[in-house]
Amino acid sequence: MFSRGLAAATPPAAEAANISNVGRTKLLDRITVEAGKMNGQPCIRGMRITVRRVLEALAEYPRREDLRKEYPELEDEDIRQALEYAAAALEDRTVELTPVS
Repeated sequence: MFSRGLAAATPPAAEAANISNVGRTKLLDRITVEAGKMNGQPCIRGMRITVRRVLEALAEYPRREDLRKEYPELEDEDIRQALEYAAAALEDRTVELTPVS
């Protein structure tokens, strides 16, 4: 069971994640969780690409063309749902940043 408003079971087969936002639940059907795959981390469509890796790839390849060359199996909706999942996991916390001198 996920915390912070995310709900998904960890069954033997993959299940899609749900997020709750302002009293409504939205199914993220491309975000899957399997106990025996990638240590149960949320993945994209059952592939061995985690939501975290998608976020890291977006930071590493700011141009979508470069991202597609490296990860041709990712679709726009995969990326959108990974971002939505990550945003829901962060809640509305404020993180203070310290300027680097």
